[in-house]
Amino acid sequence: MHLTLALLLACTGAPTSDSADSQTHDDTGGSPGSLALSFRMEADLIASMDQPPIGTFSGSIYAEDDASAVGPNDGAVPLEDISAQMDLSDGGGPTDVLYTTQPLDASVVWVLGCLDVDADGCGDEGDPITVPNENKVAVPRGAETPVTVYMSMLRPSF
Repeated sequence: MHLTLALLLACTGAPTSDSADSQTHDDTGGSPGSLALSFRMEADLIASMDQPPIGTFSGSIYAEDDASAVGPNDGAVPLEDISAQMDLSDGGGPTDVLYTTQPLDASVVWVLGCLDVDADGCGDEGDPITVPNENKVAVPRGAETPVTVYMSMLRPSF
């Protein structure tokens, strides 16, 4: 099961313009930075959904060492939890900034979560979810950095 999930995550081919690999950061001196989060999904993913992409995004931000390409490590404690109401039914976004983090030390973090589209708990089969390797970002010191959180697949049944 883990191998299948890892292969799914590695084969998404989604844009990574906000990924940690494409951002630079200075971790010497300065005040902590923050992330200004907007959200998006591809129109073809929305078209495959049984319900419109409207609801509450629930997620967490994890330190780089506390997660991997398959999600949070066992026992990982999030740096911050995220909750944001959104409506991506107009074509998938990106939305305006819906959430700004508390100040975070310069580092690389994972932004992970899901959109509860049926109001019965986030992470049910069919809820849009983030794929970790598409939502790994750098937090530069002393700046508020815009980041688009990308939901690129629907929660499969296990």
